[in-house]
Amino acid sequence: MKRTQTSYLLTLGALFFLALGAAGTWFLLRWLEPRNPAATGLARWWPGALLLVLLLISGGWLYRFVQTYFFHIHELHEQAALILHVNPAHRVALDGPAEIRALAETLNEFGGAHEQILAERDEQLRVARADLEEERNMLAALMSELSSGILVCNLDGQILLYNRSARHLLAQDAASESDTPGSAGAGGFVGLGRSVFGLIDREAITHALAQLTHYHAAAGRREPVHTFVITAGSGTLLRARMAPFASGADDQLAGFILALQDMTAGIEASSRRDFLLQTFTEKVRASLGNMRAAIETISAFPEMPAPQQDDFHGIIEEEARELSGLLDETMRTYAQDLKAQWRLEEMSSSDLLWAIRNRLEQDGCAVTLVEPSTPVWLKIDSYALVHGTATLVRLLQQDYQINAMELRLLPNALTHTRNRRGASDSPGHYAALDLGWQAPQNSSSQWQGLTQQAFAVDDSDATLSLKEVAERHGGEVWFQQDDTGRAYFRLLLPRTRSEATAADQPPPTSVASRPVSNELESRPEYYDFDLFHQLGQRPEVDAQPLRALSYTVFDSETTGLDPNQDEIISLGAVRIVNGRMLRQEVFDRLINPGRSIPAVATNVHGISNAMVATEPRITAVLPSFGRFAEETVLVAHNAAFDMRMLQQKEAATGVRFINPVLDTLLLSAVVHPNQSDHSLEEIAKRLGINVLGRHTALGDAIVTAEVFLRLIPLLEQQGIHTLGDARTAAQQTYFARIQY
Repeated sequence: MKRTQTSYLLTLGALFFLALGAAGTWFLLRWLEPRNPAATGLARWWPGALLLVLLLISGGWLYRFVQTYFFHIHELHEQAALILHVNPAHRVALDGPAEIRALAETLNEFGGAHEQILAERDEQLRVARADLEEERNMLAALMSELSSGILVCNLDGQILLYNRSARHLLAQDAASESDTPGSAGAGGFVGLGRSVFGLIDREAITHALAQLTHYHAAAGRREPVHTFVITAGSGTLLRARMAPFASGADDQLAGFILALQDMTAGIEASSRRDFLLQTFTEKVRASLGNMRAAIETISAFPEMPAPQQDDFHGIIEEEARELSGLLDETMRTYAQDLKAQWRLEEMSSSDLLWAIRNRLEQDGCAVTLVEPSTPVWLKIDSYALVHGTATLVRLLQQDYQINAMELRLLPNALTHTRNRRGASDSPGHYAALDLGWQAPQNSSSQWQGLTQQAFAVDDSDATLSLKEVAERHGGEVWFQQDDTGRAYFRLLLPRTRSEATAADQPPPTSVASRPVSNELESRPEYYDFDLFHQLGQRPEVDAQPLRALSYTVFDSETTGLDPNQDEIISLGAVRIVNGRMLRQEVFDRLINPGRSIPAVATNVHGISNAMVATEPRITAVLPSFGRFAEETVLVAHNAAFDMRMLQQKEAATGVRFINPVLDTLLLSAVVHPNQSDHSLEEIAKRLGINVLGRHTALGDAIVTAEVFLRLIPLLEQQGIHTLGDARTAAQQTYFARIQY
């Protein structure tokens, strides 16, 4: 067992005095021997033998005494500190002599009382903070659902808050747009405590911030907003609106808020519309010029011979035909750009049916609803749809005295139609809205013409027909009548993308998944306002408190245990910022090692050759991990091995990890020097941490992060407060001698 230096000194001192006594006795016997020359045999050696027996008994008793009343007392002290500062549920082992067991029982009683007091205090705090927690959750829910990307930063550019939209807009590659914050491409990562300058051009931010600072200080400009356009790392054009964030009684500028909107699609559509307008204007101007010239010629020479007049009339007719063709071609070619002017919003089918029924009943029409068992989400312009259907029903009332309608919505339109849409359309992409009534057999063209009756869409002269409304939704409207005499207009409406995609997918099947997925089910922690109080111009990193630093806790899975020959096949990491583990800011990548994975390794971590066959090589993954870990302290369990594996790839990847490193194995030996087992599982057990997802890189990283956070208060109890203190203490442990 590894003991403290004091315990070793006490033991060595006791052994020294025991040996000194034995040597003194031996010299005494040698001195007495000449005085009794007649003593022979047993009479000559029995005093020495008796002394040897006494020395052995004394040595055994001394060992027992030191073992019990020095080493065991130290263990009791460590476990009592564990109960007091980290794990109130921990209990001291009841072994040793009666006095030690009695002391252990008393400590356990204190531990039980301490745990009860903490539980009561936590319950009181929970009740007192219930309103605050509700407001916090409302803020988190609101921020996560905003369509605009939101970043809140302090004046140093550190991100204090972000939402899902911001992470999506600033994503660098396809992997980033999965919901994994630990993925990025050539640019930086969106994360708490990270610098916004790694995501957005520094010059644009500093220029806008200088303007805000000036406006904020000026009288009468209490709420300035600066708008500018930036380019994200993926090439996306974003409109950024920057507003100041003030704090304190003196209203000092503490940071800024960035609201981001994707302008790429809008700018591209605007460019196409500008090109359309320019091209259309030029072609129309030429045709109108020819028509005008022909008309002016006919008017100027009324006595012109009939054949010549016919020629000019032919020119006018031809140009008119070309204009009509040009208009039709333009509408077909640029239909999507024209539709882009329409704002389609998500709406439940139940809400749409209610709105239409309410409007029809106001016009004196009795309405029967037939709704789907489960509401369907549609992507529509509800205003245009309600007015279009109301206009159609009003015409039916006026011309055919139809005053009772049935409104029916069918979730999967194409399974109920007569192949009106293209064969490539999926049934899940459209829903069908039927406006039905009982009617005698009539010409379908007679009814179909009603869909082309125009209605006003606003207070201006702008008008639309229901047919145009359907087309601008990417759907259709037509008349049908079945054998029972039921007649109806069917209107195809687009479903939301998520529902359409879900409708195309088969039911999920059970597949084996990697552990640790249940570790990431909590609400994402996208904000930390305590970062407002981070140190500004920080001194050397070693002088900073452990609680104030940002950490990247990581782990690797490999093909074996020899850094000189084996390869990394998985890297997992999680961030700690401001004393909190950010479970949603993780790095989790499989890596193709370029060689076969031994079966013995697969039995440990579960990663097979098939799982990594299509994964990227280490040369692609390690630079991304380097960006994920930049400007943080690296933390690992048995970090010497993981760092050695990373160092072996420096030459191949060009990535060198110069971050400060802390090892939870060494830190555990610092706070618990009298414990023999410092494996990750045993440390977690001592600290009261549930171990889930072990032997996956991300799973081990999460457990290591929880261990590290619980070691910090134990380190502080020993006077270890800064990074430099922790590194110095770790270097003095026995385990620091381990090399790979």
